[in-house]
Order: sequence, then structure tokens, then C-alpha cells
Amino acid sequence: MTATEQAASIAANCQQARQIGDRWQCLCPSHDDIQASLTITAKDDRVLIHCHAGCSTSSILQALNLTERDLFVTSNGHTPTQKRRIVARYSYENAAGSLLFNAARFEPKGFAQYRPDPANPGQWIWNLDGIEPVLYHLPQVLTAVQTGETVYVVEGEKDADNLCALGLVATCNPMGAGKWRDSYSEALRGAHVVILPDNDAPGQGHAAQVARSLQGKASRITLIDLPGLPPKGDVSDWLRQGHTRGELEALVQAAP
Repeated sequence: MTATEQAASIAANCQQARQIGDRWQCLCPSHDDIQASLTITAKDDRVLIHCHAGCSTSSILQALNLTERDLFVTSNGHTPTQKRRIVARYSYENAAGSLLFNAARFEPKGFAQYRPDPANPGQWIWNLDGIEPVLYHLPQVLTAVQTGETVYVVEGEKDADNLCALGLVATCNPMGAGKWRDSYSEALRGAHVVILPDNDAPGQGHAAQVARSLQGKASRITLIDLPGLPPKGDVSDWLRQGHTRGELEALVQAAP
């Protein structure tokens, strides 16, 4: 692979990439870019990347899930090892509705969290140092607890959003299965919580962890193994099969 081909490969992972002569112009993934601030240029045996808004090379590479090594062409034709692109972003807010951090979902599948850079408005830091993680959709969850509405706990943000699209209140913890904290259960104190596990061992283990943490805090805990789920399936798969909100609520009502 030549440096030109490598530059094109990196640009393919950026939004609104377009080639201008021997360089690429695209949206910088390290900040909330609307000006196509990132330039990617092939030069001799390496690729140069530069954000005209001031983002550092390291933050850009982290956002692209790349390393410094991926900017160089070696004698054996080194190819970037990770060609991931961001396909979804999920915002986590505090109780007042202010943004704390975002979670990015990559394709091929992967996740990373990033937070606003307080020293550089509009730019991002790809870690959660100094940030206390919270539940997804926290403001809506807190309102539901106060009004006595059922709160659904799922494994991922996509599942939570699909349930919210049906008019339900749904949440999850950041970073996936096995990452539940007891502090999340405090936000659900007094709530009727329905847990919908994924159909695999990590999903079942995660559901059990959540249920244990909620003991003595939630007013009622209902765990539903959705019927007909394929291996590794989740509530989003179940809904794609044609099942409805009414069917889900019937399962919850019938469950012990």
C-alpha cells in the first residue's frame, strides 16, 4: 500500500471526505466539526493529518481508533490495522439535562466514550477522566421514577432508543455488559424496573448483576427473557421480528 492509498483508506473513515488534488478534506472526528477542518495528505512514506481547528494528532487518531504507526508506510506495505468508522453517537446527560459525555459506536463493532474539552469549546477528549458516569436518558428516568412509570433496563443504547421510540422509558449503563455500578441503582430507587437481557451468557450475567444491585432499592424488579430471541439476540431483534409494545407490556404484566 502506498502513502496515497493509505491516506484514502484513512479518509474513508471520516465523514464528508472529498479528494482535492493530492489531499483529502473531511470533517474532523475529534470535535463537533461542520467546516471539514481535517486535511489528510500523502507525503513520501507517510500520511500527514492536520485539523485547522486545532485538534491534536493524538486526539484525531484516538477518534479514528488508529495509532501513530498507521500513518506510516513500511517496506512490507503496512496497512492500517483498524478501519473503524463512527456509525452512532449517544449523549449522556446529568440530572439537569446538561451533556456529560458521549458514547460513540464504531463499525466494525466497537465503542468509545468522549467528553467536551472544557479548555477548548467544541473539541473533545476521548476519555472519561474526572467524569462520574450516569445512566443513559437520566433526566427521563428520574421523571419516570417520580411519576411511577415503569423503567426498562437494557444492555445498550440502541436498544434503549428503540424502546423510547415506542413511548417507553428505557435506559442502560455506559460501556456495556458487566459495567453496572451501584450508583446507577440509586437513580432507580423506588421504581418498577423491567430488565431485558440479551440472549447470551454475558447478557444473562449482566441482568443478574443489575437485579442484585437493585435489591432493596427498586420497588419491584421484573426480569423478562423475551421469547423467540436468536442466540445473542436483544430486544431490538425482537422488535424487528414484528413484536409490539403491547406484547412486551403483556409479558411484564404476566411475569412474577
